[in-house]
Amino acid sequence: MTANDDEADFLTKIVKLDSWTGSWNGVTIDERRERLQGKVLHELVREDETGLTINLDEVGGFTEPRLKRDQACPIDHRPNHMALIPKGMRLWGYGDLDYCHYAVLRFDIPTLDRTFGEEFTARAFESPRIRFMDNRILTLVRMLLDVPRVDQSSNLLGESLTAAIFAILSAGDTEVREAGKLARWQVKRVTEYMREQLPRQIELSELAGILNQSQWHFCRAFKASTGLSPYQWQLEQRIKLAKELLLDTEIALDAVAEATGFADAMHLNRAFKRRAGKTPGAWRRSQR
Repeated sequence: MTANDDEADFLTKIVKLDSWTGSWNGVTIDERRERLQGKVLHELVREDETGLTINLDEVGGFTEPRLKRDQACPIDHRPNHMALIPKGMRLWGYGDLDYCHYAVLRFDIPTLDRTFGEEFTARAFESPRIRFMDNRILTLVRMLLDVPRVDQSSNLLGESLTAAIFAILSAGDTEVREAGKLARWQVKRVTEYMREQLPRQIELSELAGILNQSQWHFCRAFKASTGLSPYQWQLEQRIKLAKELLLDTEIALDAVAEATGFADAMHLNRAFKRRAGKTPGAWRRSQR
């Protein structure tokens, strides 16, 4: 049976498929929710990829990662199991179940090496790891999958999360070092720049470049210094600007959203209510 035969056999057993794809920092994530009938066998990571799979949910049976499609996984099943597969190898997904929700992260190692410099090593991506668990990665992946619902107009959130996932994986069995803090002048320089650039969406690489630091080092040092990630800090400033516009002008919510970097009024509503406890319209009325 060829890979195409396997894929064709897999597709005939999908009752319903929902998928989403996002990409940041040399990392692409594919999310899939599949309603299935019977046994399935298909390729999750190709030979020309470096990939991480995360099992997020399964109903009516179990999923199984296989390095060879006709050989069962020798490691016992674990909920939310993960598999890290280096370039040059393949990973097959096998299961006999009704529903599966999983994600596949595909790493562009050369791009990541250029992005993060000497702080990380690609050696952790040279050997396969099957059915391992890491609650830190699981939490970060769930947050990453929530990006389009949280703030689809900002790259800072996705870039920060993928940087953190890559850092944990590249550290292997060693602990990720505690971040040092930025100097006061560095915090001042970066935050003034972020304010000046509103409502333009800023890249993490742009902010790190101001201080000539790697993205991961900057992201961790900024949070250690301010208590907020760059994304959270920028979002607070966008909400602050929205409040000023709501209080001092009569412009419509769509115009407020555009002026503060949100995709539309609905996107502004969600972010504003999460932080202010009221929708922008209700907050505007309460202040008058």
